[in-house]
Amino acid sequence: MGGADHDPHYTAFVLVLVIGLRKGEMLGVTWAGVDLDAAELTVDMQLQQVGYQLLHRETKTPTSDDTLPMPDICTVALREHAAAQKAAREKASEAWQVSDLAFTTRFGTPIEPRNVNRYWDRHCDLAGIRRITIRGARRDGDQGGA
Repeated sequence: MGGADHDPHYTAFVLVLVIGLRKGEMLGVTWAGVDLDAAELTVDMQLQQVGYQLLHRETKTPTSDDTLPMPDICTVALREHAAAQKAAREKASEAWQVSDLAFTTRFGTPIEPRNVNRYWDRHCDLAGIRRITIRGARRDGDQGGA
């Protein structure tokens, strides 16, 4: 679902690293907020885990909302991801859970934030780089611990 290696996390991590989305914002991206023709991404939703429940809701404050320009790496990755998600939906058939979320499991359900942390750490390990948190990746020079 993205990238030359068809890594299912590629597009999500591109948005974190290139645009600086927070983990909850990235998980809350909806296709309605993606305008590939204008190369813009509207950030106004987030996915949060509260207890055992995943909540898709508005960002914490109206000042958190923004429409961000996307460089080509983001639009290309999102186009590939949309095609891969469509294929996953067809493969899952009736098991697919319909939503407008851009980033889902192979069955269309929201991705749990703690699983994103595991995927992130695995990618750091595979790349042979020191583990940093997703939050740390957003900050210039501050590479918080994992």
